[in-house]
Amino acid sequence: MKNIFKVSLAFALVILTFSCTNEIDNVASSNGFQLRQDAEVVSPLILLDENEALDYAKFVWDRSNNGVPTESTYSIVVSDHDLDPDFSDAVESTVGVSAEPDARTCSLTVGQFNDLINALPTFNCNQMNIDIRIKSKLGISTNALFQYSNPLTLSVKGYPKSKPIIAFATSSTSAQDSQKLASSDYRTFTNYEGYLYLDPGTYRFFKPDQCGDFASPIVYGISGAATGSLVLDGSNGFVVTTAGHYYITANLSESGTGALTYAIRPFNTGTNGFGIFGGATRGFGFINTTSMNYNVDTKKWTVTMDLINGKKFSFKTSSTAAVATLVGSGNGTFTESPIATFSGTGSPASDGSIKAPGDFVNNDTKTNYTIEVDLSKPRNYTYKLILSP
Repeated sequence: MKNIFKVSLAFALVILTFSCTNEIDNVASSNGFQLRQDAEVVSPLILLDENEALDYAKFVWDRSNNGVPTESTYSIVVSDHDLDPDFSDAVESTVGVSAEPDARTCSLTVGQFNDLINALPTFNCNQMNIDIRIKSKLGISTNALFQYSNPLTLSVKGYPKSKPIIAFATSSTSAQDSQKLASSDYRTFTNYEGYLYLDPGTYRFFKPDQCGDFASPIVYGISGAATGSLVLDGSNGFVVTTAGHYYITANLSESGTGALTYAIRPFNTGTNGFGIFGGATRGFGFINTTSMNYNVDTKKWTVTMDLINGKKFSFKTSSTAAVATLVGSGNGTFTESPIATFSGTGSPASDGSIKAPGDFVNNDTKTNYTIEVDLSKPRNYTYKLILSP
């Protein structure tokens, strides 16, 4: 009887073990998948801005095999084949990728692909070899399984989307390392501007080649006055006898209103110099601008002062007859050390355009800040409010 019991128990254990072995859940695993380029869409070797809406390429790929039936999501990844073969500085995007994951297609226009390669830190406007692969993602971002397809390598010459720059320098040899003026848009060559601190010397405008190289720049001389006409290959320049601050604009278009013109406007430091104004700086009235101090080493303007909570302010180059007024952006939701970008010239609303942090209660409800403005990067001017301890 004991033997019969032992045999029955052993048989039950075998059945139980077999049953458990066959009920193990599927486990996700990385198996890779293949990426192919659709031959029906021929990729151009040279990308042109006027062709931005045309098709560049279409890609298709196999379903990523994760070892489980759950569907993956996909994105496209591009990298510089020669300077970043391990995809350490790659750009990832879902642009052009089908919204239906199981479609497994990506169609890119010339403009879309040009935007992707422009985002690469090694982008240049010469011919580049670009690696393209597809990234598969299964699960949530904090605990996801990623897979990558094989890379495809395409040779292409893109066009820069960065804002065109010109140099205002004393010689062609110093143009590369000199301060720059920038246009408002990569297609625009009529409204270059910059806030420059100039040492004594004779200055002219230098335009680089389309890749931003100043090795053989186009040179524009000036007619001799603070405002006037630009002269191609002109030898005359603007003479600075005493170091100081200047707001400079230029139009390098050869036709149209204002073609080949410039303006060089000096502004001061100290009283009636560059500063902050608006309702946030005082209880009433806008008679004087609170002047800011310039640091030659950091190239920043600073002032420590109270701002009335919830009221507005802006920056300009003097309290009267302003050379330029910088219209800011900001809604007062920042706290300790905010940074926001502002740009442009002209006249803002009389009370300014940047809202000081906090809610307005009365003119006595103020907060003390160190206010810092950086004008050294043309068309990318920034301000920072640093809460005083």
